Amino acid sequence: MEAEEFLNVINECDVLREDIDDIRGRVALTKTEGGKLAQATEHVDKAKSILTDLFPTIRSLDEEVREDLSEELSETD
Repeated sequence: MEAEEFLNVINECDVLREDIDDIRGRVALTKTEGGKLAQATEHVDKAKSILTDLFPTIRSLDEEVREDLSEELSETD
């Protein structure tokens, strides 16, 4: 596998978060609904954080892929 494949998964977390924020801004929500969307956003952020930490450490990946991931992900911090 290539580093780009892993980076795409992490970038999809950003896309999903933006889509949730877009929905929040375009639809009238009750307090409960807004709270659930906020909770969903928190979970997406947590998933992104977990994946960002995990991907560069997967032992079965080639060393070069792990290094590329570490470098790319450190640039986005």
